[in-house]
Amino acid sequence: MVKTKSKYSKNSSQEIITTRLDDGYEKKNYNPFPDSHCRHYVLFIFVTSLLVYVCTMFNSLPGGDSGELMVTAKEFGSAHPPGYPLFTILAKIIITVIPYGSVAFKVNLLSCLSGSVANSLLGICLMDISRNPLVTLLICGMVGFSRIFWIWNITGEVFSLNNALCMALLLYLHWFCVETNTVQKLKLATRLSVLSGLSLTNQHTAILLVIPVALLVVHDLILEQVLNKRNFVRLTGTGLAPMLLYLQLPIASYLRLARVSWGDQSTLEGFLFHFLRRDYGTFKLMKNEASVDFWWNFRVLAENMLTEFTLPVVLCALLGAATVFRSTPKTKFTSVLVVSLTLYVTFFCNLANVAESNGLYKGVLERFWLQPSLYLALLAGTGLSVLLNNEHVSRWGKCLLPLVVLLVGLRIHSNYASCNQRENHHVENFGRHLLSSLPNDSILLTSGDLSTNTFRYLTLAEGVRPDVHVLDLSFMSSQWYIPILGKHMQGVNFPGLGYNPRGRHDRRLYNLEMFLDANLPTRPVFVCLKPRDVDASSLKKYETLPYSFCRKFVRQGTADPLVYGPQMPVPDLETYLPPRAELFGDTTWEHVLLHEYWEAMVKPGRYMWQAAEAAKGLSRKKQLYTAAYKYLLEAKEKISDKIDAGEISPLSWNHTSYYSKYLGVQCRQLWATTTDRVLKPGSEADFYYSCQRKHFTDYINSADQVTKDFDKEIKNIIMLLENPGM
Repeated sequence: MVKTKSKYSKNSSQEIITTRLDDGYEKKNYNPFPDSHCRHYVLFIFVTSLLVYVCTMFNSLPGGDSGELMVTAKEFGSAHPPGYPLFTILAKIIITVIPYGSVAFKVNLLSCLSGSVANSLLGICLMDISRNPLVTLLICGMVGFSRIFWIWNITGEVFSLNNALCMALLLYLHWFCVETNTVQKLKLATRLSVLSGLSLTNQHTAILLVIPVALLVVHDLILEQVLNKRNFVRLTGTGLAPMLLYLQLPIASYLRLARVSWGDQSTLEGFLFHFLRRDYGTFKLMKNEASVDFWWNFRVLAENMLTEFTLPVVLCALLGAATVFRSTPKTKFTSVLVVSLTLYVTFFCNLANVAESNGLYKGVLERFWLQPSLYLALLAGTGLSVLLNNEHVSRWGKCLLPLVVLLVGLRIHSNYASCNQRENHHVENFGRHLLSSLPNDSILLTSGDLSTNTFRYLTLAEGVRPDVHVLDLSFMSSQWYIPILGKHMQGVNFPGLGYNPRGRHDRRLYNLEMFLDANLPTRPVFVCLKPRDVDASSLKKYETLPYSFCRKFVRQGTADPLVYGPQMPVPDLETYLPPRAELFGDTTWEHVLLHEYWEAMVKPGRYMWQAAEAAKGLSRKKQLYTAAYKYLLEAKEKISDKIDAGEISPLSWNHTSYYSKYLGVQCRQLWATTTDRVLKPGSEADFYYSCQRKHFTDYINSADQVTKDFDKEIKNIIMLLENPGM
């Protein structure tokens, strides 16, 4: 057997290895690495990416879905729709194999590895396309260390693994497009089929890449006249085989060993319900009634691309897309990139039902732009290679290496501060502080990702306060909840087959009042969600009292606001340090947590204020208004001391509009309780009037313009300031 090397024409830099077998048959294998230096560049990309990611990754629990995915992997249950079995299995392996660190640390490390593999595969593909190390290093550096890629490559989520699988799919597709030997094309088609199936076991958005890839492969094999019945069945089988990983869902539901799981997939109906994401709506991004605004979604995408990858990279991508009109072996691959990008943007912008006014939802949306960003990166590499292969530019190729290193270094430096999450323990600290303050054997009712996933992760994955039972109210309304998870809630009494938050229409179901009747006599019950989300049926016999970030259920009339409010047990709020406002934008969970902190700090004052509003008798009202005023004033002074000590960001003063507004309202109500409202110096009426003016003025100066435009109290403030004698 003799090996010889040959090349395509002068216009093509692609290299093949020709192997002459003993029988005279020539087998041509495409070689992606023309020399050993290419391998060194790819290895450099992997090592650099891994080092940067590991040094900046979350060492504790991030916000969002991470907590649910982590504890689901540890318990080997079913994650939220569509289930993510591949991620669950890989996370379970890494949790079991690595002896060091918390569950969050290990799963975050899995994302770092996946992100580094994705960057390396991108480097191989770019090297394959351009045969230019400068193009490869520049594009990999600009994309891999962009803020959006960096953040999601250090967060224990499914997105970095999806990037790695999609990038592997694109790499093998490129090899398929430039391969000339039919036998090798069939082998590559088989690998593409396996990768397609694997990618669909992690994230369903991969289908928007799998479809164009499958159409191109089938089209080429038909033209090569090798897609007979046998090969078609083999390709279909290899594509469906990885989908067997979805058996993890019904197995987990059947065994019912996991203490946390989503849905019952032990039946075909239940499996299809979960697989097709019917909880959210199969063709919806989120479970809400927000309408879809195509142009708003498209504008967010365009802004994201320009911000994250800069205008020159986007322009290079446009140049790369224009090469579809050239007749080269790479044209088919470039066409798939253009079609996939167009399909993804069109499909997703038409289905993303995100509320425009919610900054966090915008942050949720941006993670789904990672996949099309890979297409953009490859198109940019194609366009840049066209520029650098120009004779006049290529002469200066070696001189451009320092410039490329400088640009990538500046990229890392500019995003380092916002992406370095090594010391970010805010979400986990929030959960630990609250759980530590709860009485023994408490029941904690939750709703929403921040509270549910945080508390469930800490109690089940890290063993923090295992005596506390975390119950998600949205899960409790599902028929599968008690059969699947009920046996793990020892000591919790469920007075029916399912929770019905809209009232008791079926004797087999129960509402929140019935749940409290069955549990409150023996266990303290807390609720961590907005008061408006509490089942109205529970308010007939029970009320909620402020308790740190949450609220505590008690029977109506058993708590005296004058006693409970000032003495509210908040050890966690006294020692808890919230996220610094300047480090986290409104698209982050830390920003949500900061808002929850300020809400929690004013809860006791608002509770006493609301009690005063409902109280009978002028004397009682005045007592409660005075207590509320004193509590809020002391809280504001404590915050001021923390800011002066550097424990809280000075930007936190923007949030003290909460205090100024409520203090002004308290003074106004106290002024209304005075019998003599003549403004005599030193009189009670004069004190309360001056108090109103001071705090309302502070509110006007600190509140943002939107709040001032829509706040009903503004009219009263303006009247008060303009009419001193009122």
